[in-house]
Amino acid sequence: MSAQVQPTIVVGIDGSRDGLLALDWAADLAARRHWAVRAVHVADDDRPGQPLVAVPHLEDSAEVLEDAADELATIGFTGASLEVRHGHAAEVLLHLARTARLLVIGRRGGGGFAELTLGSISQVCTALARTSTVVVPDHWSRDDGDFGMVVVGVDGSDACQAALGFAFEFAGERGSELTIVHVPRAPQDFPPPGVWIDPEDTPWYHDARQLITESLAGWPEKYPDVEFRTHYRPGHPVQVLAQHSKAADLVVVGGVGRAKFTALRLGSVSRGLLHHTQCPVAIVHTDSPS
Repeated sequence: MSAQVQPTIVVGIDGSRDGLLALDWAADLAARRHWAVRAVHVADDDRPGQPLVAVPHLEDSAEVLEDAADELATIGFTGASLEVRHGHAAEVLLHLARTARLLVIGRRGGGGFAELTLGSISQVCTALARTSTVVVPDHWSRDDGDFGMVVVGVDGSDACQAALGFAFEFAGERGSELTIVHVPRAPQDFPPPGVWIDPEDTPWYHDARQLITESLAGWPEKYPDVEFRTHYRPGHPVQVLAQHSKAADLVVVGGVGRAKFTALRLGSVSRGLLHHTQCPVAIVHTDSPS
């Protein structure tokens, strides 16, 4: 009988503050779930002088690992391994994440290490990863305390079910409230929502309420201790979810990867969330390792 493999979170580190914040976030989740963390620095051998980390020499990879080790010691997490890999960052992280429970990367607000955080690498990872991915913004800090709120976007898809499962579990283990957001698109020729005498009698309201009710089937029973509320008003999904993120600890959306997209999977909405949310974003894939 083979020994049970401990679930692992893969974290991309780069020597920057946002890489260490991603490591902090992953360590917090791993400690709660008794998982392991695999922190990986990728040195791009094809770009001498401009490796994945914005440092002049590849030997500075040792410094990246030292900084990560110091951070882990500071927060008191001992279940992590640190390593250097060579190659293209997205390819390496995607390969290592195939058998992991989660891939976590940082996001910088602008400039600096933007290729991983806001550019091609994070978008490739979030679009192509079969493993669920969390992107941590550079202004997030575990020292700021919890808002006690998790936000999940739903659209009625299979990916929405995976996102709901992730969000309910995340909220349940923290005692957080869950806000379930569906953003219906009212036809352009309809009057604005504020014009209706009874906003709850609009045509889109009934469809949105039914979609959320059907999407929620079974989840409250599975997580009876999680309090939740629903939100469904017309608008732009990125703007609505980004607004909710200001008072949230995590925003969760579904994503199936590859080239199959819907409004709340990994299309323009998810890409927009990577730039505009005020808290970490989880993009949950239906075929993540169980």
